[in-house]
Amino acid sequence: DVAHQFQYAVRVIGSNYAPTIERDEFLVSEKIKKELLRQRREADAALFSELHRKLQTQGVLKHRWSVLYLLLSLSEDPRKPSSRVGNYGALFAQALPRDAHSTPFYCTRPQSLALGYGERSAGLSGSIGTSGVSSLGVYTLNGPTPTPPTLLAGQPPQSVAAGTQSLGSRLAWALPINSSPSATMAPPSTRPPFGPQVPAPRAVRPRRDGDPAGEVSEAALVRDILYVFQGIDGKFIKMSAQENCYKIDSKAVLCKSLRDTSSRLAELGWLHNKVRKYTDVRTLDQAFGLVGQSFCASLHQELKEYYRLLSVLHSQLQVEDEQGVNMCTESSLTLRRLLVWMYDPKVRLKTLAALVDYCQGRKGGELASAVHAYGKTGDPQMRALVQHILSLVSHPILNFLYRWIYDGELEDTYHEFFVASDPNVKTDRLWHDKYSLRKSMIPSFITMDQARKVLLIGKSINFLHQVCHDRTPPGKITPASKPADTPKDAAELLSDLEGAFQEKIDAAYFDTSKYLLDVLNRNYLLLEHLQAMRRYLLLGQGDFIRHLMDLLKPELARPATTLYQHNLTGILETAVRATNAQFDNAEILKRLDVRLLEVSPGDTGWDVFSLDYHVDGPIAT
Repeated sequence: DVAHQFQYAVRVIGSNYAPTIERDEFLVSEKIKKELLRQRREADAALFSELHRKLQTQGVLKHRWSVLYLLLSLSEDPRKPSSRVGNYGALFAQALPRDAHSTPFYCTRPQSLALGYGERSAGLSGSIGTSGVSSLGVYTLNGPTPTPPTLLAGQPPQSVAAGTQSLGSRLAWALPINSSPSATMAPPSTRPPFGPQVPAPRAVRPRRDGDPAGEVSEAALVRDILYVFQGIDGKFIKMSAQENCYKIDSKAVLCKSLRDTSSRLAELGWLHNKVRKYTDVRTLDQAFGLVGQSFCASLHQELKEYYRLLSVLHSQLQVEDEQGVNMCTESSLTLRRLLVWMYDPKVRLKTLAALVDYCQGRKGGELASAVHAYGKTGDPQMRALVQHILSLVSHPILNFLYRWIYDGELEDTYHEFFVASDPNVKTDRLWHDKYSLRKSMIPSFITMDQARKVLLIGKSINFLHQVCHDRTPPGKITPASKPADTPKDAAELLSDLEGAFQEKIDAAYFDTSKYLLDVLNRNYLLLEHLQAMRRYLLLGQGDFIRHLMDLLKPELARPATTLYQHNLTGILETAVRATNAQFDNAEILKRLDVRLLEVSPGDTGWDVFSLDYHVDGPIAT
C-alpha cells in the first residue's frame, strides 16, 4: 500500500498541469463577455452583464466566482489543449495503482467560517473563525495540503456531525460582508480547483510560549495580544503607567516586524481601557442623569459587540491548542490576520474614545449636542455609529419634551432638560418668572425658535391648571401623538427634524394657545376687561370722564391732606349712575375704584388722585 501511494505521489509531484488561477470574479465575468463577443453574440453579452449585476445584489450565492468559473470551463471545447479544466482522471489513469481509483478526490473549496472543527480535523482544508467575522474566508489556495487520514487508510472520509456548531454569532465589528476575502487574505492559487490532494508531512508545532532558545514565538504574542485587547496585561506586553501605553518587554527577543505589529495591535487595548474607564466611573454617578446613563449604555453596547469578537478569537485559540494546529498553516491565528480583522473594531473604538474625550464634563442636552456634532462627518460608517449613539442619548430628552408639551409635567431631577422651573415663584408670577430656558441644555438639533415654542406650550398648560383652575385633561387640549417610546422612534424623529418633529411642535403650540385664549375669553372675559380699561383708564368713555371731572373739580382743588377716599368713591359711583357707564357689566363696574397716592407737603388733590381698575387671577397676568 505504501509503495502504491508513493508512486502516486511521485506522479503528482512530477506533473505539470497546474495553471495559475486568479480567483477574481470580475476577471472571470470579463472573460465570459469577451468569449461571447468573440462569437458575435453581443445581445447575449449584454444580457449576461445585466444578469451578473443582479446576481451581485443578491445574497443567494456565497461563491459566485466558483459558479462563473465552472460556466466558463463548461463553455470551452474540451478537445482543445488550452482548456482550463482537463480530464485529470485520464491524465493519471495509466500510472495510478489499481486501488487508487477508489480513493476519494478532495476538491479545494472556500468554506465559510462556520465550518466545524471536526470537519477540518477530518482533513478538509478550511478557514478559521466563525460567521462572526462576516464570512471572511481564508482560502486554501496556495499549495498542497496534508492528505486526509482516511485517504491513507483507503476508506471514505467521515462526515461531519450535522450539529457542529459555529463558534459565534454575527459580529457587527467584523469586516464588511461585501469585502473580498480572497483579495485581503489569500494569494493567487498555484493549482487547479479540482484534483487530488497531495500528501505532505505535518510540521512540528512550535511551543506557545516561545522556543527553548529564548525567542518569543508569534503564537505566544497572539495569546498576549488577545488579553491586551481586554485591558489585561500579558506575559510579554504590559501597560506602562509612566508612558500610558502598552509596551513590549524590552528583554523579550523579537524580530522588528513582530514587535511593530504587536505595538499596533496593542493600541486597541489602550482605546478599550479609555472607553471602559469612562463607563465604569460614570455609571456609578447618579448625578450624571438619564441622558448620561443612556450614553454609557450605548458605549456598553459597543463594547459588548467588541467582546463577542474577542470570545470568538479566544475559542479559536483554544481549539488550536487542543488540536495542535501549526502556526504556519492557513487556519491558525497570526498577528497579520488579527491586524486585518481588528481594523474595523479599531476604527470604532477610536471614534468612541474621541467621543468620550469630547463629552467629558457634559450632561443632559449639552451632552446630546456634543454627540450630534460628532455625526457631521463624511465617513458613512462613523456617521452611522454616532447616529446610533445619538438615538439612545436623545431618547430621554425627547421623553422630557413630550411629557412637557402634552402633560405640562417637568420631571427633571438632574437638570438635564432645557426648560427650568423655579419652585419659589408664587402663582401670580407663574407666567412671567416661574419657567425659563436653560440655553446651555438646548440640544444643537433643536432650534431656538422650537425651544421657545416648547417653553410656551408647557407654560400654557400649567397656567391653565394652576391659575385658571381648568381641569380639562391635557389629552383633550391637544391630541398627543406617538411618543418616542424606543430609541428607534427617537432615531426616526431625529432624521426628520424639519418635518415630523416641527409639525408636532407647531400642532401642540397652536392647540394649546388657542385653548388658553378660549378659556380666558369665555370664563374670565378677557376682551371685555381690555375694552373697559380702554374706556375708563384711557378716557374712551367721554360722557363718564367729563361728568366725573366736573364733580371732582371742587374736591381736588383742596389740599391733598384734606381729602378722604370714601368721599371720592361716592363721587365716582354718582358719575357712573348718571352716565352710560351704568349699562356696563357689573363684573367690570365693581373693579372701578379711586386710589390716592402718597401725599407730599404742598400737594393738592390733583397731585394724588388716580382712577384705578382692579384685576386679579388670570386677568392680572
